[in-house]
Amino acid sequence: MKNFVFGVLMALVSLFVVFGVFEAYVRVTQSDVNNFDIEMWRYARDVKRVSEIPGMGHEHVPHRSGTYMGVPVEINSVGWRDQEYDLEKPSNRVRIMMLGDSVTFGWGAPPEGITSNVLESILNRDGAPQQYEVLNTGIGNTNTAMQTAYFLHEGFRYRPDIVVLNYFINDAEPTPSRTQNVFVEHSYAAVFLAGRLDVFMRSYFDRGDWLNYYRNLYVENQSGWVAAQQAIRQLVEFCREQDINLMVVNYPELHQVSPYPFAQVTERIATLAEILDVPFLDLLPAVEHEEPHSLWVTPTDAHPNGKAGNLFARRLQKALTENFPSFFTP
Repeated sequence: MKNFVFGVLMALVSLFVVFGVFEAYVRVTQSDVNNFDIEMWRYARDVKRVSEIPGMGHEHVPHRSGTYMGVPVEINSVGWRDQEYDLEKPSNRVRIMMLGDSVTFGWGAPPEGITSNVLESILNRDGAPQQYEVLNTGIGNTNTAMQTAYFLHEGFRYRPDIVVLNYFINDAEPTPSRTQNVFVEHSYAAVFLAGRLDVFMRSYFDRGDWLNYYRNLYVENQSGWVAAQQAIRQLVEFCREQDINLMVVNYPELHQVSPYPFAQVTERIATLAEILDVPFLDLLPAVEHEEPHSLWVTPTDAHPNGKAGNLFARRLQKALTENFPSFFTP
């Protein structure tokens, strides 16, 4: 019996040592901007917390900062990757609030390459008396339902003149919940292995590639897509009641832009916006003639880089001016 107990203890110690060595190896070799899984995990671990707002899921911790994907991230006092803004809008300002996920947040892009920052610079570059504020409330790994929950509970208090709902194809995913697993919360090795397992399952066990994954989100009666539609309807109704202008903007998935494989998904969003009588903008034309890799933040991460951010911002500026001319000087 003693030999059995001793053997079990030795096996456990050996496993612990092996895992510790592997943890050290991953921290040394994989802690760089090219490992998306680890960088996104660090961002979630360092900068996010569970939100008390019903339906929001998670939020940024105010005043947190760090470097992720090689670029600085600074969170302001209300949880945005943006400068500070007064709750009361100055009388000579037009305030535009951007709702969205990691694409709106600017994952992997430097501050000067984030779409909202570029848009604000374009709108204010002529030095006209009318000035513009573009508030970036984007949070990584959120969906449309979560973004709407935030706006209805908190964001509306900033009384934006225009709200831009920045829609990305994965915004029809179900609302995620934060894991309480100690290994996933604190171990680089666990995150690395989970990522490799996902790749393995997709390659050999027919879990589905990224094309099928995104398309399947929009199968009829999928819970995430149903929730997204309900949230958009709720957002439209609230903005009308509060006399706030709203525009829905669809961002393309940048792995392949021509021919674009998700045209049917874009059409679904456009049709919903048309039914609800809300202006809709598809940003695919801004990038469809570009080489996809030239738009990515890294060779393995298709989030929009500064080049894409500039192209998107210019198309946004034009659409805002055309749809809401009273807010824009000639």
